[in-house]
Amino acid sequence: MDRNEAVGEQETNRTAGSAKTPGNATKESIMIALDRVTERLMNLQRPENEHELQALEGDAARRGYFARDFGMDVWDWPQGIGLYGLAKVGGYFGDDRFERYAEPWMSARLSEGLPSRNINTTAPLLSLMELPEAEALSLEWAEWLANGLPRTEEQGYQHVTTGATSSEVLLNENEIWIDTLFMAILFTAKMGVKYDRADWRETSLHQLLLHIKYLYDRKTGLFFHGWNFTGRHNFSEAFWCRGNGWFTLGLPEYIDLMRPYLDEGTLLYLTQTFRTQSESLLKLQHSSGLWHTLLDDPDSYTETSGSAAIAAGILFGVRRGLLPEEFAESAMRALNAVLERIGEDGVVGGVSAGTPIGKLREDYARIVTAPMAYGQALTIALLGEALYRS
Repeated sequence: MDRNEAVGEQETNRTAGSAKTPGNATKESIMIALDRVTERLMNLQRPENEHELQALEGDAARRGYFARDFGMDVWDWPQGIGLYGLAKVGGYFGDDRFERYAEPWMSARLSEGLPSRNINTTAPLLSLMELPEAEALSLEWAEWLANGLPRTEEQGYQHVTTGATSSEVLLNENEIWIDTLFMAILFTAKMGVKYDRADWRETSLHQLLLHIKYLYDRKTGLFFHGWNFTGRHNFSEAFWCRGNGWFTLGLPEYIDLMRPYLDEGTLLYLTQTFRTQSESLLKLQHSSGLWHTLLDDPDSYTETSGSAAIAAGILFGVRRGLLPEEFAESAMRALNAVLERIGEDGVVGGVSAGTPIGKLREDYARIVTAPMAYGQALTIALLGEALYRS
């Protein structure tokens, strides 16, 4: 075991098993966990072992250490998914928790100056667009996605990300990534629905179908992390847990939003793809209830954020009639496993850090684990879906 793996295992073991609600979850245990995880998300700071992460031998970024990913005081995708989780809490409880947090959060980020526009920095707007203060910015950003974002062959959303500094971009030329569904395609669709822009809705559908076309593996029913049009390949052909989780949770969210605008053939196609992927995922579920960070590699560690996203998406799909009821049992097993990784301090353990496309499959298994905003948020999504069944 190298130093990176040891750091990751230390973080996983610190929180694994520390929750006080083993076995079958109850409504009370879910509510307690939800409050803890939410409170920690709103006060999430940089990891205690950051000096160890910074000192990783070799390429720290390759192993998931990106300084801007930690905590909530940055405008980027981890924080955007964090806001998504807080918005979910407001929906579950009908309170103004999200608004009370998001308004000053956005004001602080605007005062600091926004980072470069790219796929990942779009993520905060998925939730912020509901605030009146964010309307102008959301409209401006949606127009940029439509007319300013670099495109791949076949007019795909090129997966442009933040570069070495917040003002720079990393073009990832001619590449599409599965992450884009959650980071930008959902926002495009949501804006199209809210402002009755058929062109934005159609763009979102084209992007979704294009990503399925090039990232879906017909042999397994799973999704690859990315596709390179120039080299005509899926990189290391890794079946990454959280990447598949972006689809498992993102697709039913998309269908629920866009159903009035989807013809029957398209709806059937999307629903069948979702069911096939879900069936494939259930076959690979670990006995603990979680999924391995490399879904088909039992030697890779089980990872919490991707597992939470998968389970939440399956429960949401069952609730919306996209999946049969029997799928829920496996998702609830995942819930119990995730509960066991929530510490008394509300930190969700066993969450892999930011994950670039690996040149080798093994790269995914070497990503460090640390408290991450999206780990908190995806756990919130799972806990919320579980409440609908309790």
